Amino acid sequence: MTAKRDPRPQSRNHAEESPQPTPGGEEPEQKVAVDAPDAAAAANGAPEPDERYLRLAADFENFRRRKNQEVADRSRYASEDAARALLPVLDNLRRAVAHAAEDGTAARFVGGLKLVVREFEAALEKLGVEPVEAVGQPFDPSLHEAIGGEESAEVDVDTVVDEVQRGYRLHDRLLRPSLVRVAHPSATPGKAT
Repeated sequence: MTAKRDPRPQSRNHAEESPQPTPGGEEPEQKVAVDAPDAAAAANGAPEPDERYLRLAADFENFRRRKNQEVADRSRYASEDAARALLPVLDNLRRAVAHAAEDGTAARFVGGLKLVVREFEAALEKLGVEPVEAVGQPFDPSLHEAIGGEESAEVDVDTVVDEVQRGYRLHDRLLRPSLVRVAHPSATPGKAT
């Protein structure tokens, strides 16, 4: 004998069955069927798929911004190595001008050297290289490298009084610090040091 089959589809999970009213006439809470993997993820505090997508999208956006900034910095500071290589040449040209003027060498030669120095400085300026202001400025260890010092009653704070070698920066990045001599405020007998 064959058994008659019930035409209604059989549910696999009893939680999906339709709720039956309770004897008091109240509707029972509806139970929602939950897949086992999602239930485990929810129990472990894992984010929902939409949250994961949003976090992934935000991470990608941050990555893209970071890469764009790196590319912009790379192009902005591309001439850094060239500028560093040219600074000693400029220093030697300045020394030649200063030395030739002391020796009384022909004025035309000194004038030519001064012109080369000005052109060199203009070329570096086009690359974004600027000199660091030093003489008369308060001593800043991030911009100046002290190679000597002296006490002075004329200053209230450590102040640069002489620049031995000029410092340079490329845009906002320091290429090399200025080598300077610093005047320190003189200690008075009434003040504690």
